[in-house]
Amino acid sequence: MITQTPFSQAIRDRFNGWSQGRSSLHVTDIEKLLSDPKLGGDDLAVLSVARDLPQQLGGQDLTRAALDQYEQTGGARRLEARYRDNLKRLQTPPSLFPEGGPDSNAVAQGQEQNCVLTSTCISLAQQRPECLTQLLSETENGVVLRLPGEKERCVAMPTDRELLTHSCAYQNGAWMTILSRELGSIGALKPSKAVQKVTGHKVDQDLMVATSEASLRKKLESAMEKRQVVIAGRGGFDAEVPGLTRNHSYAVIGYDPNFARVRLQDPEGNEPRDADGKARDGDYDGQFSLSVKEFKSWFSSIHYEETDKPSFWGSLFDKLKDSVAGAPGGGGGVPVSS
Repeated sequence: MITQTPFSQAIRDRFNGWSQGRSSLHVTDIEKLLSDPKLGGDDLAVLSVARDLPQQLGGQDLTRAALDQYEQTGGARRLEARYRDNLKRLQTPPSLFPEGGPDSNAVAQGQEQNCVLTSTCISLAQQRPECLTQLLSETENGVVLRLPGEKERCVAMPTDRELLTHSCAYQNGAWMTILSRELGSIGALKPSKAVQKVTGHKVDQDLMVATSEASLRKKLESAMEKRQVVIAGRGGFDAEVPGLTRNHSYAVIGYDPNFARVRLQDPEGNEPRDADGKARDGDYDGQFSLSVKEFKSWFSSIHYEETDKPSFWGSLFDKLKDSVAGAPGGGGGVPVSS
């Protein structure tokens, strides 16, 4: 018996229009549709996942027969989840902070490889959410972005395509997608550079192999007390752990000194799994806790924001703001440019 899934039904509803009466759609046809500026919203939500469907079915063409085959096998969990996620992304309100402020729990990475940036934003939203509301604000001229060491500038609210591509905070607002779009290039930088770009502060980096458990516990406790951004990284040769990704950055969002346990958040929403493939903590939400011993063994580096040591550019920016604020007609800030 064929059972249509929400994803396959969405394709069937649009198939004739997309194929213009033809019996099949090649992968290149789907790519052309995706680049059509006239398409938006739900069409993009379906197409961005549909382009991977032919490969899932072992061919190059998308046909009704292929859809029958897909439905007979019960669909594909990965594709169905991506489609549902796309629909949620498109419901992001056209406002920075509709819920009053940034929520680290709401953030998820997009299609881009910018785990460094997304982890930085998650950690900052957890530790000092007020900094993000200073970084981004809505004015009568639109959204204003204020990065340390840079002039203020107006930026646009995200388009449907950008919501589907970049990191997202969903119902928590457009703030994460805007930062992901505007700062996407720093996603490929070292965590120390990304944290410094967003916060204006220098970063203290430790390699786990050269760090004792006692030192790690002490620095984690201090960083959490000071509400500092902390990013942990896994390299390409780190231990293989089900649910943890190599060459990937994670946000450290908490530390319990009484039990020596570190709490982390994976921007991709994964977490360590047990032998049955289930989340070790019983709740597969992308947040998880590790003992300090596990943390040290499974991760290769850790990066602590130093809130008491601004970078050169951050210091220069502060001095510039002070001098402009003291000048006649300065308005208390750097002029906004488009």
